[in-house]
Amino acid sequence: MGTAMGGPTRLAPVDDVGHEASPGRLMVILVCDLVVVIGALMAPSPVTVAGVVALVAVAVAASSRRTQGPTRGMTSLAFGLTVLVFSGFGLPIAVEPETSMLVLSVLAYPFLGLAFSEQLARHRRMRETDLLVEAGLLGAAAALVVQALVEWRVPVIDGAWTPTAVSLAAVIAGLDVSLAVIAGRALPERSARQAPVMLFAIAAVLMVTMHVASTMKMALGLPLGRLDGLAALPMLAFAAAAVLDVVKPPTKRVVFDMHRFSPTHAMVVGLSVLAAPAVLSMQVLSGVTVSATVAVGAASSAVVLAWYVVTLLRERAASEHRATHDDLTDLPNRVLFLDRLGQAIAHAERHHGPVGVLYLDLDRFKDVNDTLGHEAGDQLLQITAKRLLECARDEDTVARLAGDEFAILLPYLNSADDVLRIAERVLEVLDEPAAVGGERVRSKGSVGVAVYPQDGTTAVELMTAADSAMYRAKDHGGASVGVFSSELYRHAATRLEIENALVAGLERAELVLHYQPIIDARSGRIAGAEALVRWQHPTRGLLSPADFIPVAEQSDLIAAIGRQVLRDACGELARWAVAGFGDRFISVNVSGRQFQTDIVSDVTSALRETGVDSRRLLLELTESTAVDDLNCVAERLHELRDLGVSAAIDDFGTGYCGLQYLGDLPISTLKLDRSFVQSMTPSAAAIVAATIAMAHSLGLTLVAEGVETKEQQRFLERSGCDRMQGYHIGRPMPGDDLLARLRDEAARSEPPAPVVLDEQGRPITAR
Repeated sequence: MGTAMGGPTRLAPVDDVGHEASPGRLMVILVCDLVVVIGALMAPSPVTVAGVVALVAVAVAASSRRTQGPTRGMTSLAFGLTVLVFSGFGLPIAVEPETSMLVLSVLAYPFLGLAFSEQLARHRRMRETDLLVEAGLLGAAAALVVQALVEWRVPVIDGAWTPTAVSLAAVIAGLDVSLAVIAGRALPERSARQAPVMLFAIAAVLMVTMHVASTMKMALGLPLGRLDGLAALPMLAFAAAAVLDVVKPPTKRVVFDMHRFSPTHAMVVGLSVLAAPAVLSMQVLSGVTVSATVAVGAASSAVVLAWYVVTLLRERAASEHRATHDDLTDLPNRVLFLDRLGQAIAHAERHHGPVGVLYLDLDRFKDVNDTLGHEAGDQLLQITAKRLLECARDEDTVARLAGDEFAILLPYLNSADDVLRIAERVLEVLDEPAAVGGERVRSKGSVGVAVYPQDGTTAVELMTAADSAMYRAKDHGGASVGVFSSELYRHAATRLEIENALVAGLERAELVLHYQPIIDARSGRIAGAEALVRWQHPTRGLLSPADFIPVAEQSDLIAAIGRQVLRDACGELARWAVAGFGDRFISVNVSGRQFQTDIVSDVTSALRETGVDSRRLLLELTESTAVDDLNCVAERLHELRDLGVSAAIDDFGTGYCGLQYLGDLPISTLKLDRSFVQSMTPSAAAIVAATIAMAHSLGLTLVAEGVETKEQQRFLERSGCDRMQGYHIGRPMPGDDLLARLRDEAARSEPPAPVVLDEQGRPITAR
């Protein structure tokens, strides 16, 4: 048969069932019906009559609505049955067997194999290679056994059976066995009614073939007509199976992929392979001349088994490679890297030598993905992997751990100083521009260095140390080498502890807002406040942002904190509006990470939930945040301005924000950094005055931060500053305290009540 004996190996997918080809397939089935009917009229026999019934049943099933049109498997089944009918299942038409009929019968099996392979594609219960080899070996073993029985034990009567006819009959018997194996695998377990009928049909075919092949019809004295009647049984069984809709494609594909070689499978294949040598041994021991067919069959079985074993080994090697290597760069992954690192440590322990680990992370890799696309990012990773391999030694291991993180194992070093020299070389390689996505980009990178045994004695300890050193390099601006130390380890452990506690604190709503008042320089009244987050730690008390915000920025928790701060600040604005202070504003600090996420949706949600006036919300961003991704920030700020939300540049004068950037950003306020206000030197005073004049010329409001003395306040008032904040103005305080201060301020600013006089002109005192 085609699939079991070296035919096509690709199984038809579910999508092969289509409506467009159904009319053509139905026409093929109808033509098969017509041909068999004509043959039955010309030479009526039980086989031809049963064939007509079977093909009519297949045509009816193919045209029914339940099957949604004939499938490729149904068409192949109809064609195969037609060939079986005309070959009479290989039965001789006359008393002497006809080789031509046997050859014609063999041609039916490729089509029957295709019919069942389509079913197998929908109900796969084991690997296709396993199934085909199992079916082929079992079929070959059956053919060899039949061949040996015919030539060895059953006498040839009147010379009716020629060697060619005997060989073909044995081949048919083997094909029947192969077909039975594939059909048994292909039929769905849930088809409780149809499966037994189809299996009975195949068993009947096998039984008839065995009758022919072993010439039992002669030994038992069965007339030819009765054998034809027996051959009609499988045809009728095929008809019943078609009516019961066995070949109907399932609505849902069910895949059973057995990757392991089961003991049962091993036993079946082993017995199949041993069948041929067993037959040869029995013939030799009995003094019978070994037939060429059996010898060739034994050799063929050995070739098939050898091919199968090689296939298994190749698949196993490929599977192991995929399990230990990265798909994109083909570098070792974390699993293989840790294994090799463990081996290098064991070797270094015996020979008292150092082992180095470099932990690499590309700086601003996300920007490449966001601006040029993920394909460009993949290209950059592949280029980086190639460059790292070029600068590494033959004994080194370069691995991709995850995302844009790489690692290099440096075994067999002469001294620990070699690690730093190699790390510097890696930095130079990463700094070289790369052509990706039609652009030239400089990836750069941060490298962490750890050395055995001083930084760790196990693979996990060294990796943790190198990772911490890499983050230290990133904290210093990136594009540098970080070296691990015990202090760095304690810092990493503390950072991890804070991160875990911060996650729990967010869930328990431990973060609270304090508000620092911002006054109007002309009136001295509170114009608004800056919202500052605090952490009410369950054991350490109230923590300032400096204790946890840097950790939040490194662990991506800053976005969640920013969303909560936005909601709480807008909630406080709603309280102010109810208390009669709806004309005041609250400013909220936003990080660069928030601009990389959907900050517009976060702000919109907070405003919608609280119902506050969007004009009372002011977002503060630092100069570095604005300049790092100017286009993205400008786009988001324009969207926020359309909502009515204003923006301010915080800590102005300490970053990179020049006049050209101020013209590109839709901002309303500049917040002058506290360092200029607190210095009060002549040069600082000149800078403050010039900055105020510049802000006014651009139509911006200027807020001076860090006002801590009366003299600083007076200087800023004389210089024309618009607003001020600082400890002299007011320290950060809870929302209730600031609301009470707003009420006191409003009460003090109310005009005195009019004096009521009595008839003598004396004031009336309220009792």
